[in-house]
Amino acid sequence: MKTTDQTLMEQLKITDREILRRKKYLNFTDQDARQLESMREIIAGEIDDIVDLFYKKILPFDEMDRVIGDAETLSRLKNYQRQYILTLFDGQYDEEYVHSRLRVGVVHKRIGLDPKYYISAVHNLSAILRELISKQSDRDCESCMMSQLAVEKILMFDLSLTVDTYISSLIAETRRSRDELENYAESLEETVAQRTQSLKELARHDGLTGLLNQHTFYEELKKELSRANRVNRSTVLIYFDLDGFKKLNDSKGHKAGDAVLVAVGNAMKKVTRENEVAARYGGDEFCIILSARSLNDGKVVSERLCDEIKASIPETSVSCSIGIAISTPEKSMDANTLVKTADKAMYAAKKEPGFSIKIAGQA
Repeated sequence: MKTTDQTLMEQLKITDREILRRKKYLNFTDQDARQLESMREIIAGEIDDIVDLFYKKILPFDEMDRVIGDAETLSRLKNYQRQYILTLFDGQYDEEYVHSRLRVGVVHKRIGLDPKYYISAVHNLSAILRELISKQSDRDCESCMMSQLAVEKILMFDLSLTVDTYISSLIAETRRSRDELENYAESLEETVAQRTQSLKELARHDGLTGLLNQHTFYEELKKELSRANRVNRSTVLIYFDLDGFKKLNDSKGHKAGDAVLVAVGNAMKKVTRENEVAARYGGDEFCIILSARSLNDGKVVSERLCDEIKASIPETSVSCSIGIAISTPEKSMDANTLVKTADKAMYAAKKEPGFSIKIAGQA
């Protein structure tokens, strides 16, 4: 599995061979590595003073207030800086070391710290370490100079990695900007596609009630019956129309009739689940498809539907007759047969006054 660092190394083309080449550019040798490792114990003993002095030097930068923010963040940064400084003197400057330095670059770029502040911080850290080394009384001048030079080399090695990370990020941002321009050009096509999709959605729905229309109802019913056959489950169809609706339309006009149809559509939405289909079959006829439900479920939903319609339609002259049919694994029906069966049950319900429910096949 690739890590972010490995991806960066690939982007920057940093291989083991490239690491050796970068060290060669700085004349960083195995002797330098041993020189740094020999100072680790001394640095570890002075690490708290080094970190405190480092932050004393960089905190006056205006940019630091935005980056650090509060005492808790400063404390956390100090801990990171302790670890960073100690790893300068580990004596191992391999691929894992480069990984850690690339992470430093990524973090500083992410928080928005300009390279000029980072370079200044490296300069201040270098000055602190050089002064510390020069004060070691047990070191002769030549050893002192070798140690100071080794510190300079490893800090420059780190700095080159960080700067490359910044440059890589800038290149990535340029590519993103180019991609954004290309995406903007493509957005016109996407807008057209979205509007086309919106028109398709409008074509699927009844303009008055917002329910699915008859054509879409049959599409969904066929899909549901196909799924039901595959997974061995039942499909219940509720089919109903409004009794007294034509008389209402003739006496009070289409505006009053439309209000009733909208109220019925809203009632259907209230009693159906999100994954269930509610449709206007045509005129004052409506259908509900219940997936993986029983006839008893269909009856319960129908009773709730009657209650909702009664509550939302003040016209006592309008009621509904409901027919319920089911397609089961044992007795599977196609879409047309299931609709006809539910329609037949609906007409049987019309023989009873007011709101009535009839289940196909039951007396």
